[in-house]
Amino acid sequence: MTGATIFASICRLGTKVVLLFAPIVSVSVLVLRLSARMISAPSACASLFSVRSGPDSSMTSTAVPCQWWIFWIVTFRLWIFSRGCLCISVVCCLSANFIYASDCCSFDDHFRFLTYLFNMSSGASSDTELNELEYGGISKEKAELPKPTDFAELDWDGPGDPENPKNWPLWRRWYITFVVAWMCLVVTFGSSVFVSGTDYIAFEFGTSRTVALIGLSLYLVGLACGPTIAAPISETVGRRPVYFISIPISMLFTAGVGNAHNIGTVLVCRFFAGFFASPVLAVAAGTIQDLWNADMVGTAMCGFCLAPFCGPVLGPIIGGFLIEKKSWNWTMWVLLMFSGAILPLIATLKETYKPVLLKRRAKKRGISLPPKLPTGEALKLVFMVTLQRPFAMLVFEPIVLALSVYMSFVFAVLFGFFEAFPFVFTTVYDFKSGDTGLTFLGIGVGLLIGAAIYLFLDRTKYVPAMRLPVPPPPESRLLPAKIGAVSLPIGLFWLAWTSRKSVHWIVPVLSGVPFGMALILLFFTVVTYFTLCYPAMSTASALAANNMLRYLMAAGFPLFTIQMYEKMGIDWATSFYAFVALAMLPVPWALGRYGARLRAGSRYGLQEEIAELEIVRSM
Repeated sequence: MTGATIFASICRLGTKVVLLFAPIVSVSVLVLRLSARMISAPSACASLFSVRSGPDSSMTSTAVPCQWWIFWIVTFRLWIFSRGCLCISVVCCLSANFIYASDCCSFDDHFRFLTYLFNMSSGASSDTELNELEYGGISKEKAELPKPTDFAELDWDGPGDPENPKNWPLWRRWYITFVVAWMCLVVTFGSSVFVSGTDYIAFEFGTSRTVALIGLSLYLVGLACGPTIAAPISETVGRRPVYFISIPISMLFTAGVGNAHNIGTVLVCRFFAGFFASPVLAVAAGTIQDLWNADMVGTAMCGFCLAPFCGPVLGPIIGGFLIEKKSWNWTMWVLLMFSGAILPLIATLKETYKPVLLKRRAKKRGISLPPKLPTGEALKLVFMVTLQRPFAMLVFEPIVLALSVYMSFVFAVLFGFFEAFPFVFTTVYDFKSGDTGLTFLGIGVGLLIGAAIYLFLDRTKYVPAMRLPVPPPPESRLLPAKIGAVSLPIGLFWLAWTSRKSVHWIVPVLSGVPFGMALILLFFTVVTYFTLCYPAMSTASALAANNMLRYLMAAGFPLFTIQMYEKMGIDWATSFYAFVALAMLPVPWALGRYGARLRAGSRYGLQEEIAELEIVRSM
């Protein structure tokens, strides 16, 4: 029995255990809650099967029968399980438990319920305690409560507060930064490592290479869509739970890809693997901001942002040799190994999100907080920031539109190169699949050089400027983009006209150096410039728009790259990209000249931000 067979058997066994265990837990908790209420308060049993809107709400026919949601979802899950779709079955099972927990009771309710059972067995229960259990800790008795403290008034005890993540020991902050960067590298590594096996996938399942490449495109679409779900969750429960949930679920779908018996399963599982992995990319930058002060955040972000760009570069390098020595399934097994290796480190992370930490401390100190914003209103606000407004900013904000299109084009060319590089080096230089992966090292070296350039500018130019009485305008941060805008067409023309048998193979490989420099310098500039141009919530929307457009455009380029190179030839196909880069070259200079005027006319300015912050404070 091979290692792959053993690993697949373990994955299937683990999935079946989860499928068996989750419904049992749900039913057990339901029975315990029903039993306790029947013993202590029979009249309370009626409320078990409906959703309450408050302690004084009467049970009406319009109440949502949440337990029937569980019945139908579990039934659907069992039907899917009988069809053999293990990964989708797990998601349905988790959805059933999530709906049960969110509709019927919170985690705190379950904790209070277990405490109540313990007290009841000791003879220490009372009607007041039952009311607290029944209504989530809100007693029916008319007690005079202290005036709630406005959440906006909560803050750290001082500059040296040890609970402030910015005051944690230096080793811990770098450790968290390293773990978060590794997670981002693994997520983006999962996008490109799949490409190495597309020829073998097409052959095994009797389809075309283009159809097999849809697995890459769907993974990228999942990365584009996932943050719309991750942002509301992270704003409510913090950043750590997002990491701890998203990676294991993504691993289940990755295992589904490796065990697939048809191309449909591969494509569906690839989409959900990217969708559930994407919250890591959406939340990671916020973790870095939580940990570092302004004078060090540039250095930390510089090292951190290398990870999501090095992941796609490492994918073809590792995947090429896996295909030579093993099979395409091993690209998924190695991705699972990388993901599994980081799970113990995720368990050691501490929460860093300031609002969550302050609310926890307020509860420990007995500080009464104001009622939360209704869930519907809170979700409406968060989805507006992560979904509705990003589209609006792409249409109405020239700054967001110009930089997002520019960055998306460069990112899409990178993913197009996952098809172009193997085509160039196998047809011109007769490279094997493992050797073609090594040609991406040029782009990796360019990423390192670009990061070093940005770090040098940050420490010598930008950090000292922050200490001036009047800081310079955001347009002063466009210098890295200007360097990247010049190096981008140089690298593309270099590749276009040196990829021929009369030129040594190292020459087109080195063309990746200026391309990698342009990629990382433009990305750093986009993040920095958006942060300085817009208030916090508008910045989040602008970055969400950039992220969504970047991955959606990257999803399309690999599907037509080979056809374009076959029809136009290596020289003119790559030159076409270079001419587009030349047309976009003036963008940083145009923003340097007209950026202040565009910012002055923005509809997403400070006044709107102040109004929204008043709502957020009540969340």
